[in-house]
Amino acid sequence: MTNGSALHHPAIALATVRHKDGVSILKVFSRELGVTGCIVREGVKGGRRGRHLHAPLALLDLVGMKALKEELHRFDRAERVLPQDRTLAEIPRSAVAMFLAEFTLRTLDAGTPHMELFDALWRTAQRLEQGSAIGRLHLAFLVEAVGVMGLLPDARPTTPPGMERFNLATAEWESGPPVGEDYLAAEEAERFLRIQGMDFAALRAEDLSHDDRNSLVLHLVRYLQLHLSTPRPILSWEVLRTVLAA
Repeated sequence: MTNGSALHHPAIALATVRHKDGVSILKVFSRELGVTGCIVREGVKGGRRGRHLHAPLALLDLVGMKALKEELHRFDRAERVLPQDRTLAEIPRSAVAMFLAEFTLRTLDAGTPHMELFDALWRTAQRLEQGSAIGRLHLAFLVEAVGVMGLLPDARPTTPPGMERFNLATAEWESGPPVGEDYLAAEEAERFLRIQGMDFAALRAEDLSHDDRNSLVLHLVRYLQLHLSTPRPILSWEVLRTVLAA
């Protein structure tokens, strides 16, 4: 990973939003600044910055980065740290990248650094481009995010007597039926708690159906958003779910 300094600034591309003619705002996840925006001026020759330089989860070295105002920056040039040939060419990899980028953008408050989470997403982007198995990569990142953000539940992994549901907002077992998105039924909760702290290799070996995996992804997103911000829908999830089911 490129070391951050006044001249070189590691960042992960999340999304590009058109601002006005010839100018866009590139949303990035910066190791030192958290989620922030950067002015991108589109020159006459689009090839100058590269057609896909700012694609979701592109690993970038932003050279000459300077603050313009709160949560808005500019840079002299962006250099790609790792090619995204497979990530851009293969639909499943692209779908994972879009999902993780959108999750990061919709979950983290702007302007707050999360260095360990940044490092986890950087490693995930590398594995997405270079690895052979990616079907549970997004799940592995979410599990790692729970750990690095200090949100590991300390609830017992099996259902306590008299308890029927697990509350994602409080990370505690409760009595009563699991009604609503914030509550997991006992079987779902035990699966959710069992995978906490697992690394990518352990998750790959875990006996999970596609439905189990998808449910866990949604539970983890809900859990992280409840504890880090406000629950927001991840619009790219349906695309990813459909692509990985094919």
